Amino acid sequence: MVHDALPLRATLRSGEPVLIREIGPADRPLLRDGFEKLSSQSRFFRFLSAHGELSEAELDRFTEQNTDDHFAIGAAAIGTDADLPLATARFVRLDPKSTEAEFAITIIDSHQRLGLGTLMLRTLALSAQARNIAALVALIHRENAGMRVLLERFGGFVRSGGAEEEWCLPLPLPKENPALSVTGFVAIPNTA
Repeated sequence: MVHDALPLRATLRSGEPVLIREIGPADRPLLRDGFEKLSSQSRFFRFLSAHGELSEAELDRFTEQNTDDHFAIGAAAIGTDADLPLATARFVRLDPKSTEAEFAITIIDSHQRLGLGTLMLRTLALSAQARNIAALVALIHRENAGMRVLLERFGGFVRSGGAEEEWCLPLPLPKENPALSVTGFVAIPNTA
């Protein structure tokens, strides 16, 4: 297993501090709570269909122990709203021999457009690279402008079109414009 520089702290453009860390089996309540904070449109963009609640099977899958083929991270508020789940990002390599992995990023509505998508994508991409993944792929609804802009900014491109576009994001990610980035990206020493 590859060791990542997680957990880490960062500051969003709003000035709010966040903690990024791996997701594990104990995070079921946080995932359920975060899902409840998503609008119906955010849920639709994540699952590409109407999605009323997370099933027990989905919670099992989304919180399983991280491996080189399935890796998930979460972001939570630090301070007064401690343990407020803000975002998740994950990749799944469907074929262990492949250098591509499917990925998804989900951010609660109140924290979209604050730099959290950039932070989650960069962190997930570094974790994927460390596991010999050369590209992240995702189905993105063509009306999901926020995700499309994020992927374009980092060199992503559409491989196939339609209402649901297949996007490919080659790794490593290019350096980004510092004016667009979050600040205070600091790894917390792993004491384990």
